[in-house]
Amino acid sequence: MEYDNDENTWRRPSTPKMDNSKCHPIPKRSTTVAVIVLGLAVLSCLLGYCVLSESLPYESKTLRLVIILFRHGARTPTHTYKSDPYKNYQWPDGLGSLTNTGKLQLYELGKKYRSYYANFIPEEYYEKDVYIRSSDASRCLMSAYTFLAGLYPPTERQMWHPEMSWQPIPVHSLPRQLDNVVAATKSCKLWSAMYNEVKAEVDAQPKFSELFDYLTKHTNQSMRSVLNVDFLYSSLLIQRETGLKLPEWTKNVFPNKMRLPFMLSLALLSYNETLQRLQVGPLLNEIKQNFDKSVSHENIDRSLYLYSGHDVNVVSLWRALGFQELLEPEYGASIALELHEEVEQDNFFVKAFYRNNTKIEVPMELKLTFCSDPCPYTEFKHHLEKLIPTDWEAECQNDV
Repeated sequence: MEYDNDENTWRRPSTPKMDNSKCHPIPKRSTTVAVIVLGLAVLSCLLGYCVLSESLPYESKTLRLVIILFRHGARTPTHTYKSDPYKNYQWPDGLGSLTNTGKLQLYELGKKYRSYYANFIPEEYYEKDVYIRSSDASRCLMSAYTFLAGLYPPTERQMWHPEMSWQPIPVHSLPRQLDNVVAATKSCKLWSAMYNEVKAEVDAQPKFSELFDYLTKHTNQSMRSVLNVDFLYSSLLIQRETGLKLPEWTKNVFPNKMRLPFMLSLALLSYNETLQRLQVGPLLNEIKQNFDKSVSHENIDRSLYLYSGHDVNVVSLWRALGFQELLEPEYGASIALELHEEVEQDNFFVKAFYRNNTKIEVPMELKLTFCSDPCPYTEFKHHLEKLIPTDWEAECQNDV
């Protein structure tokens, strides 16, 4: 931390009075020490630059387009349970609301992406450069706005209020019953039928029966599904993070024994290729269209697309990218897809990155298993096309 107050400021020491009556030669040893110190200082600067360069925009000369999907920030519980000692707890902003901590998390995430893409994203917000879509859930919309506050602080020209370092940036969304892209909450008959079938198979696995029995007994309600465990796990996690003391019975199962069914519940929405086509296919179609426009130079202005969603949306995109590992996205977890162009070789390639929370400075690069490294866009596009419905409504059998 840097300080600029009187008590914590580095100061040049007072210059001592010098006796000018005599000239004293500078000892050779002092010269040698000075050279060594100078050399170490230069070396430190070089090493510091090397370390810093790892977090700066790499390959900035080839980067053409960035697409980021992130989860909202910390929230209050969305569900309670019958024996919950806090079921009448007055959460300040109501159930399912973004907390002040959540607002700060997404603001910090926006700042991190601003720093990471400092040489790619223009300093000033300009509408043609970026497009933002969000789930219609209030916590996702608010997360999008706070993310943008960190990503695009107003420049001097854009300051519209002398005491407010913030500028309004539009966020687009659709009502949940119409949204099949970000939140993926639009009704799809075939997806619902397949999801319920797969969930029933998982719920019937003997390895969960003891846990289901234990939770049913102590919550005073039926807990016979990984989805029930999902909601309970999230509620307990939030209560613990808030500082509320959890009931003694939770120590035997939370968080360790409940984590697997929780992660499995998130994965079930996009568990197989058919579910992925219906759950995340429309988003993949948007990603492909945006990449195609950049490849064909149809849209050379827009360089950034942002999507503000939920943990299940992050998991669905994760699985659609070919990763089978179960995932527990923390608040603000994000997946970034980058489109690069090698001008001399006249080809494009894709890179994928993941941050599991907003504290991570440099995202982890993902190795896409369905293509070579780096992943040529032609191979990436071929993979996406297998998961994009030709007619989503027809495949959903919504008209039947």
